Amino acid sequence: MDPTSRIRGIKSSLLKGKKIVLGITGSVSAEETVKLSRELIRHGAEVYPVMSQESLRIITKTSLQFAAGREPITEISGLTEHVILEDECDLMLIAPCSANTISKIAHGIGDTPVTLFALTFLGSKPILIAPAMSESMWRNPVILENIGKLRSLGVRVLDPRIEEGKAKLQDNETIVANTIAMLNDFLKNKRVLVIGGGSEEPIDDVRVITNRSTGRTSIEIARVFFYHGGDVTLLLGRSEILPPPYIRTMRFSTVEDLVSRIESMRDFDLIIVPGALSDFTVKKVEGKIKSDKELKIDLIPSPKFLEELRKEYRGDLIAFKAEFDDERIIEEARKMISKYSLRFVVGNNLSQVRENETSIMIIGREKIKRFSGSKFDAAMEILRSYVRPDV
Repeated sequence: MDPTSRIRGIKSSLLKGKKIVLGITGSVSAEETVKLSRELIRHGAEVYPVMSQESLRIITKTSLQFAAGREPITEISGLTEHVILEDECDLMLIAPCSANTISKIAHGIGDTPVTLFALTFLGSKPILIAPAMSESMWRNPVILENIGKLRSLGVRVLDPRIEEGKAKLQDNETIVANTIAMLNDFLKNKRVLVIGGGSEEPIDDVRVITNRSTGRTSIEIARVFFYHGGDVTLLLGRSEILPPPYIRTMRFSTVEDLVSRIESMRDFDLIIVPGALSDFTVKKVEGKIKSDKELKIDLIPSPKFLEELRKEYRGDLIAFKAEFDDERIIEEARKMISKYSLRFVVGNNLSQVRENETSIMIIGREKIKRFSGSKFDAAMEILRSYVRPDV
């Protein structure tokens, strides 16, 4: 029985039908490849382990056989496994990739199973490399030159995590996300900005006016657009959830803060605004307001972010509208589409929103699509509506 059958595709089908050669080289991080293999499989992939002799000093063939559900390749035989799998497989991932392996590939040396596979894939199939070594080796000018050469040849090289004097292997979540993105890259070269989370309008130096937005929807949208090859930036306000480590993330606090950044948003191809932005602000009091007296706050309308954005930004724009009544959502969405030249509006009925589940309407000028499910699946529906307009 295939030990991977019970977990294949349980997280997503984004790698369904994809065959991935996983090259493993001589780094102590090779221990992570059991978990990495399983994580790729959870997204639907079939994994073909290829191991250097140095990696076998750290992790056993048996461990990888269990993890991937097939016998690892440790030697190239008369069957020319590197040629056969280059034809059958979709991508080669080398994780961990040692400095030695990087240099050999850059100079066309194929004297290990991993480097021979890499030279066979180079120029014909995507290659993703996740290096792991000491920090001093990572910063060595020779290694940097070789990495630059590989990148110029189309190899994607993930920068390692610099910790404790080590250039450590990137986390499995980041490696898997980049693998997915390389095999689902129809948004390649699209610059996408997602603005999410809640704004916080200060009352004094301690208190703020905010809302109950968790930021989850914007994070799932950023994740999905990254998975499909987008160059994604997440501009995140108050959020109860940490964004994925592989998403470029910046923070904002107030609506005024957002408005002040509009000029830097001009070059994006698409901006998505699920953020829960405050409709009101207050005149801030310095220090902390004493709590021993009744307090009255005058609410002042905040700048309308979409209105200010459209004065400067000419690219694709998707906005959100949240209300408690479907008819009102549709009515307001259609006004927004006309006023701000939106691709479409995502309507949220607030009475149907849960922590991980949601019901949305994708509202175009004429048509409406309804969807209920997880926030990840809702983000996938938003992506589909953007890529294949049908509203």
